[in-house]
Amino acid sequence: MKTPMTIMKTRMIIMKKLTVIMMLGALLTLASETAVAQNGYDLFQQALVKERADGDLEAAIELYQRIVRQHAGDRVLAAKALVQLGRAYESVGSREAQQAYERVLRDYADQREMAAAARSRLETLAQQTTPTEESGVVVRRVWSGRDVDVSSNLTGTVTPDGRYLSFVDWTTGGDIAVRDLTTGENRRLTGTAGPGYAFGSAISLGGQQIAYVWWDFTSEPPFADLRVASVTPAGDLVKPRVLYRNEDVYSIAPRDWSPDGKLVLATFTRNDRTTQIVLVSTTDGSVLVLKTLDWRLPVKMSFSPDGQYIVYDFPTTEDAPERDIFVLAADGSREVTLVQHPANDWVLGWAPDGNQILFASDRTGSTDAWVVSVADGRPQGSPRLIKTNIGNVRPLGLTRNGSFYYGVGRGTDDVYVGTLDLATGESLAPPEQIGRFTGKNFGPDWSPDGRYLAYLSLRDPVPSTGFESSGWVLVIRSVETGEERELPLKLTTKPFRPRWSPDGGSLLATTRDHKGRQGVYRIDAQTGEVKPIVQMGPEATTSWADWSPDGKAIFYVSSDHASRRARLLMRNLETGQEKEIARGPAFGWAGSVLRSPDGWQLAFRESLMGGLKVISATGESRELLRFSQEEQEQGIQIGGVTWMPDGRHLLFSKGRRGNMELWRIPVDGGEPEKLGLAMGGQGLPSLSVHPDGQRIAFSVGGGAGRTNELWVMENFLHQASGRR
Repeated sequence: MKTPMTIMKTRMIIMKKLTVIMMLGALLTLASETAVAQNGYDLFQQALVKERADGDLEAAIELYQRIVRQHAGDRVLAAKALVQLGRAYESVGSREAQQAYERVLRDYADQREMAAAARSRLETLAQQTTPTEESGVVVRRVWSGRDVDVSSNLTGTVTPDGRYLSFVDWTTGGDIAVRDLTTGENRRLTGTAGPGYAFGSAISLGGQQIAYVWWDFTSEPPFADLRVASVTPAGDLVKPRVLYRNEDVYSIAPRDWSPDGKLVLATFTRNDRTTQIVLVSTTDGSVLVLKTLDWRLPVKMSFSPDGQYIVYDFPTTEDAPERDIFVLAADGSREVTLVQHPANDWVLGWAPDGNQILFASDRTGSTDAWVVSVADGRPQGSPRLIKTNIGNVRPLGLTRNGSFYYGVGRGTDDVYVGTLDLATGESLAPPEQIGRFTGKNFGPDWSPDGRYLAYLSLRDPVPSTGFESSGWVLVIRSVETGEERELPLKLTTKPFRPRWSPDGGSLLATTRDHKGRQGVYRIDAQTGEVKPIVQMGPEATTSWADWSPDGKAIFYVSSDHASRRARLLMRNLETGQEKEIARGPAFGWAGSVLRSPDGWQLAFRESLMGGLKVISATGESRELLRFSQEEQEQGIQIGGVTWMPDGRHLLFSKGRRGNMELWRIPVDGGEPEKLGLAMGGQGLPSLSVHPDGQRIAFSVGGGAGRTNELWVMENFLHQASGRR
């Protein structure tokens, strides 16, 4: 028989066990909740990889939906997931994108950045996805996804029957391809892109041939040539032929074919940076120069249906961004101003009846489509408005039935900030997208005191020609408050990644000013005023630049067009004297020369598909990383390169376009180490490490990471007739 004392001890033991069990249960519950919360951000990272690196939009959508269901209470995460869900829905052509954005505004309006992004996407969808009754025009999306390369007018054209589109397939590293717009089938016409890539194409009227430019990095020096590939009925890969190659021509852009298929209309950019409108014979590659321009390019050029004239647009003066439209005789004998107006006007195409030319204009305050009648290459009467609010479209061609095909770039070029334990490579916080506008943000750089993050943002009112664009803004973001100041820049080309001065008062960038003068410029961090430090002559260009640690000198690269070679220079800002540090390939140094924190070493990418080197201020270089021949053939590249604050390691991105990952390598020698960050796209083309050594800012997107779209306006011209 148990005594009262025994019973009491037994009860105490039971109570203690129950208490322990309850405490363990609470701890397990807490651990489970913590794991679930962590899993939410892990899921978000997985979804981003599925969407941008793998291109698996269905899997990404499922993950975003799961995050919204399971983590609705995490307002920051849920709002971000809904915005990304909307973007993914857009990419697959689903109308559920609108519902995702509307839910952000309804349920998460307190998340200001995500709400602004959702509102912006809804406004775009309202303009571009709603069929309009205006003149019977119907707007519909034809193709969407990461493999679409129609965001620039230089990258493809549509055949007059609306059957085929030429484009560059970035999923294979830059092959030329054709898409059957009836079946949705893509066919590559070139094999593995390898150490070069295609850029820009024009398909013949019958769809049997494609003229395209090929950037060849195996030649010495590297340069672009004009090639022609045949489209076989069976879709077999064919060996292209080189139509034109000239070391005096820096780059080529094919624009159109003559109606008889004997000529390719193109623009040449020569080594002195002048641009020429030319006709290249498809028989023997001979060239007829029709007109010489300055360094800028037309947005659109096309033949008249009878092949007698060429229409193109161009800025009216050397320091004005506004364009007028001109008609040039196909033999170069005469030219007529077709549209002259203070607004921005650019060509959309020549109507198939040959009696009208379509163009875009912002003269009403929005970008609208206009038409002007033409006879014998001369304007007949005043232009007429035919469609309002067409947006910043990239014209790709008009068909015989009057349908207008165009590209829209849903840019995924954005700036992210994440936190990494760079000792272990572990992600301490998932990357967070920043900025009020989305899709066109680039090149972040932390200020020396770590209080601000500067990056570039594009507000381009006119389609980019591939070499120039206006509307650049420098954004200065407060790390403490998240507030942003926007400084409009009077520049005509994208500034290469701005670099803060050591005193934090200005930023250094290589770009062109509003008159097209290329060089190294200082941008005032308070006013946005742009002043030249070095301005190059027509025979040379300069790429990335950086400050010396004391701010009294700059390092920069000067590239000679004729030799395709470059010099690495140090310039004393007080005296203007320059010292040559090293010489190398222009293409290799074009984007990655960075000064070490102590100022005694410079890191650079040896070539686009080469490796990494470090060079001392005296010119002594050491190789840190080199790709094998097999890796080069696979298209493995190095992207953004930056120094760690302690100067002992370099961070860089490595991989193929569309699947780049973050790596680290010791400067004193050792094997590279892969860190746990992959974002797809061109992959971390710009990197900057916060002075605390943990926070990392980077931009991602472009190339295969972009979500571009092909659209068509049907019944755009109701009285269309003729060939084009």
